[in-house]
Amino acid sequence: MNVDDFSQQVETLRSRVTRLVQRTTSEPYSQHELTAEAFEELQITVEELKIASEELQATRIVIEKERQRYHELFHFAPDGYLVTDTFGIILEANHAAIIHLNVSQRFLIGKPLLTFIAQSDHQAFFNYLIQLQQLDRGGEWEVCLQPREKICFDVALTVVTVRDKKGKAVALRWLMRDISQRKRLELQREQLFANEQAARIAAQAAEKRSNFLAEASRVLVSSLDYRTTLTSLAQFAVPTLADWCIVDIVENNLPVFTNSVIAASEPAKEELIRELQQSYPIPVDADYGPPQVLRTGKPELVTKISESSLQRKSSNEEHFSLLRQLQVKSQMVVPLLVRERKLGTILFASAQPGRHYTTVDLEMAEELAQRAAFAIDNARLYRQAQEANRIKEEFLAIVSHELRTPLNSMLGWVQVIRTRKWDEATTSKALETIERNAKLQRKLIEDILDVSRIVQGLIRLNISKVDLVPIIQAAIEVVHPTFEIKDIQVEFNLDCSVGQVMGDAERLQQVVWNLLSNAVKFTPNGGRVEVHLEQVNSNVQITVSDTGKGISADFLPYIFDRFRQADSTSTRVDNGLGLGLAIVHHLVEMHSGTVSAFSEGEGRGAKFTVSLPLLEPQPEQLIKESKKKVDNLSILNGLQILVVDDNADTRELIAFILEQSGGQVRAVSSVCEALEALEQLKPDVLVSDIGMPDEDGYSLIRKVRAQEAEQGEKILAVALTAFAREEERSLALQAGFQVHVSKPIEPEELVTVVANLTKVSI
Repeated sequence: MNVDDFSQQVETLRSRVTRLVQRTTSEPYSQHELTAEAFEELQITVEELKIASEELQATRIVIEKERQRYHELFHFAPDGYLVTDTFGIILEANHAAIIHLNVSQRFLIGKPLLTFIAQSDHQAFFNYLIQLQQLDRGGEWEVCLQPREKICFDVALTVVTVRDKKGKAVALRWLMRDISQRKRLELQREQLFANEQAARIAAQAAEKRSNFLAEASRVLVSSLDYRTTLTSLAQFAVPTLADWCIVDIVENNLPVFTNSVIAASEPAKEELIRELQQSYPIPVDADYGPPQVLRTGKPELVTKISESSLQRKSSNEEHFSLLRQLQVKSQMVVPLLVRERKLGTILFASAQPGRHYTTVDLEMAEELAQRAAFAIDNARLYRQAQEANRIKEEFLAIVSHELRTPLNSMLGWVQVIRTRKWDEATTSKALETIERNAKLQRKLIEDILDVSRIVQGLIRLNISKVDLVPIIQAAIEVVHPTFEIKDIQVEFNLDCSVGQVMGDAERLQQVVWNLLSNAVKFTPNGGRVEVHLEQVNSNVQITVSDTGKGISADFLPYIFDRFRQADSTSTRVDNGLGLGLAIVHHLVEMHSGTVSAFSEGEGRGAKFTVSLPLLEPQPEQLIKESKKKVDNLSILNGLQILVVDDNADTRELIAFILEQSGGQVRAVSSVCEALEALEQLKPDVLVSDIGMPDEDGYSLIRKVRAQEAEQGEKILAVALTAFAREEERSLALQAGFQVHVSKPIEPEELVTVVANLTKVSI
């Protein structure tokens, strides 16, 4: 029984007593009857009150249990529980909430819940409180809780609005659940999903890339025609990888781009690109685009191209307008590299607003360029092989013609002389013709043999100090009769103060003679040939120029190639095999020099310049000039010689050669072994290779010279190396060697060098 029921029962009893009193006044009752009836009513009432009292006691017990249960649930619940007023002021908090907020209960009561909400969620919290005025229960709201002196973490708040009998909101009950673990799991799940998506996309991209490159390889190897390969490459890239593609190939080692191959998704864009290339070509020294990539060999990626960058690259308003019409949004330029050679570049451009190249695109472009470079190189080699075969056939035809022509004259005159006795003048003319054609044949055969020796690497030089003035004068004397026959004026200016060079006098005279013969052959009657000798910096320079037929720009890059002739037809005017300049080029390089050709074009003459390193006096150089051969097998008797070379075959050969001439040789394979041997052997001569693993010959001689500075003794040293350029020679002498000898070397030459170095009389 609750309180309301008990009050109702008391009210019922009062009404019954009132009715009883009223009856006594209206009806005649005796005192006894009245008392008995009243007692009976009271007895009933007492019983009812007793029952009501028991029910109230039972109700009180139930309520206490419920209150205790509520207290336990409130304070020991795993989730935080708060009671606030409608403004969010905390009125009550359970144990879990106290732990979450990291504040004791006595300091927590009366504080705004907003104090513990992260700053980023403050405005949302205010809006949420306003909404709760109209709602009985708020949905779950995720918010970042900021405990005192702790790191912010995520919680889910569920709110119930407490209202009075009039429906007015009087309090808010907050359920606070820690969802940081759930958030972490959700984040991990999202990351796993993202990783899975990324892996799927990567796999699809890899498959697409693999298919693209496989198809590219098929297209690239479908033809060995050089131009077809380039065109196939450009067309294949559009539109899969680019909206337009430009392939630039470096021709003849010239640092400019010629005859680009262009493919575009729109014909109008292709015409626009060609107009730009013709009217506004990119400077060869530009710090962007194909020139930059060609110089550095590194790719260039421009993810987003702005109008300001186009403005900077344009030379005028018209140029800028043309660039804008292309509408390029992104660009890649990759080099065509094969075996460390730069063949050219490929430019990929995108004009689609949503298509901006990334490093992934760049990787695919580089892979495509690598495959393309090999295909282009193969096509180029095939073209060169075809060209070489054509040149060989032309050369054989020319050789046949050039040998048969003088032979015909010789045989003809021999037969004429043998048929009958002629007068002295006719006989003299016949013999003169036979001699001239025999000499011509000898020269042709010598040129052919020289080229054969060049190909096989069998040409050897007798190196000594050479004065170039008498060599040039001798060559002029040989050619002088031809000058007179063609009435060619020869002008020469030879600087007699020019120093000497190290070289083979006969081969250097052959170089000058070939250049002069070439000038005479291609200079018309009445022309002029000039010869100059001068010193330019640390080089001696020989210049032969003429006023002859000149050289076309197309043929100039091939002027020093073997078997090459500007006119190889059967109607050509000038005879010859096309070997002279090739021999000149090789002989000059063997002397560590350079030779170049220049012509302003056909009919405007030609100029050939030979540059040879000047012989600088070496105060430490002990070797003497000598062309004598070593015939005495005991010329090196008594000499202690240390040989250092990492190649076993070369080391054994050098040791054998020196031992056969009487030298006492010890051969080692490394700088470390050489230093140990030097301490034990104390040799007279050191013969060392330059290029060796770990430490080279330069390192060895520097260490040797450093030790000698302390000991006061000096060993004679020969650098025997395959590095034959003048730079290597200078480095060897500067490092401390007295002599620099290039491999391969004849046995007699090696013995001569060692003997001369030690001042042995031969």
